[in-house]
Amino acid sequence: MLRAIVADDEAPAREELIYILEKLNKVKVVGQASHGIQVLDLNKKQKPDLIFLDIKMPGTNGIEVAKKIMEEPHIPFIVFVTAYEEYAVEAFEVNAIDYILKPVCEERLNKAVNRIMDRIIKKDKDYYKQLNKLIEDINEKEHECCRISVYHNGKLIPLEKKDIIYATVENKNTIIVSTKGKFEVNYTLNQLQNILNSTSFFRSHKSFIINIDKIELIEPWFNCTYNVILKDVNVKIPVSRSQSKEFKEIMNIL
Repeated sequence: MLRAIVADDEAPAREELIYILEKLNKVKVVGQASHGIQVLDLNKKQKPDLIFLDIKMPGTNGIEVAKKIMEEPHIPFIVFVTAYEEYAVEAFEVNAIDYILKPVCEERLNKAVNRIMDRIIKKDKDYYKQLNKLIEDINEKEHECCRISVYHNGKLIPLEKKDIIYATVENKNTIIVSTKGKFEVNYTLNQLQNILNSTSFFRSHKSFIINIDKIELIEPWFNCTYNVILKDVNVKIPVSRSQSKEFKEIMNIL
């Protein structure tokens, strides 16, 4: 039986995947992770055969986690989990790396597990080359999409991701505050989080996405929370209690 870690920032998604894996009776789940740093820690401690890795996780996303795992002494097999078909259709199939789409289909999951078991039996050395190539291909695609266009006075202004300081919600509208000004966009904050998917952006609070490269000062606050002050803006942005643990790990706060 394969030993596995299930990584997803949403508890119901983890529970659903674990439930289906238990039905298959081929995989024993030895750990659960809700964010990237936790995945890396569990990989070192548990040394699993397999990780089911959600791509869209806060902070360090699944692709970045896979990249870091490739530098570790123990490199398990990885099955990526995604709700975003654009990731899967091209890069995964071209590089022959397993993925499953949300909502998880038992048949698809069973096939993925069987392929991993076959790779292990055959001691598939090409797998790691294929995984490295996948990471390179996806990183190239993400770099191609390194800007977002916003409307201002009837015209479109392209914003580089590095220009974005933070995003928030005001009067039910999503707002981007950048070095070029303040703009309203036709995205929900969740949609914007997916677009900005990068290690530079962190969902500090349900109403805020911050560019951690723009952090100038961190203030400890009540109940293990924080306020952050960002460069170029005169506002304090909260880090909620639910996000504070991951924030501390990302920022190396002891």
